[in-house]
Amino acid sequence: MKNKILIASILTSITVLLYSCSSNDCCTTSTPKKIVVVGSAELEVVPDEISMIFTLKEYLDANKQKVKLDDIKAEFLSVCRTAGVADSNVVISGYSGNERWDYYTHKRRRTEPDFMSSIAYSVKVTTAEKLDAIVASVNDNALDNFYISNTTHSKMEELRREVKMNALKASKEKAQFLAQSIGENIGEALLIQEIDNSYYSDVTTSNIGFTAKAMLTEDMANGGGAQQFEKIKIRYEMNCEYALK
Repeated sequence: MKNKILIASILTSITVLLYSCSSNDCCTTSTPKKIVVVGSAELEVVPDEISMIFTLKEYLDANKQKVKLDDIKAEFLSVCRTAGVADSNVVISGYSGNERWDYYTHKRRRTEPDFMSSIAYSVKVTTAEKLDAIVASVNDNALDNFYISNTTHSKMEELRREVKMNALKASKEKAQFLAQSIGENIGEALLIQEIDNSYYSDVTTSNIGFTAKAMLTEDMANGGGAQQFEKIKIRYEMNCEYALK
């Protein structure tokens, strides 16, 4: 008897559930119409923060006397100040020292210094003109090497946000004209997703080595003006879904 009551109760519950689903359409699923697009935007800006590494070394003067590193450092800092670079933007990035290349010859005679020290400075400038001024005035005898280590923009985060917003706006415009081409209109956004393939290029490929110093100096002397840096390119893509109505 109890089993019959239990079966009757289950059948009653199933009947009520089926009736409820039928009356409220809860057993049917409908996929909303939507359009999926990718919007992109990019921006190119001239870098206003340029970092350059200068390596300076001790050397022998015309009298075969070693010019000490302290004197070389003082001279280089003076050149940077004259070019309009604050002391806070000139920092030490490394120290090193080594025996002279002709170590074994002079080690026997001991007539000249055998050990030479060197120092590397990281200099940050805001314009190519300041960099050219340093390159043109630095002591050639003390200069071992120099190169651009990094370029960026002081408002990089703001620029990135701007590009992302423009990419999002581009996705909406694309979705709208595609929908209108088939007689539809877009509704609310169903998904906004930043695609993880953003592109940002600094200008480390525009490095200038020691061998370029003579060309830079000659170019300025001939009225060529300051060297121009490659622009930084910022690019973002946004994956978006919009409802169709």
